[in-house]
Amino acid sequence: MYRPKPVSPRQNKILLILNGILIPTTLALGGVSLYYKQWVSVIAMILVLLSAILNTYNCWKRLKEKS
Repeated sequence: MYRPKPVSPRQNKILLILNGILIPTTLALGGVSLYYKQWVSVIAMILVLLSAILNTYNCWKRLKEKS
């Protein structure tokens, strides 16, 4: 069975920073798409936002376990 390598704390910090940038950007793009009533883009931004929030939570949890 495939076992992925554990992610280093440095990689987790970089992922947290990238997700911190991705979340507000996704909210802004989703808001603009909502304003122009582009529903497919709104749904896509919601999915990206949920993925980024889940990824942020997992990275934060892994960093807390290492401490």
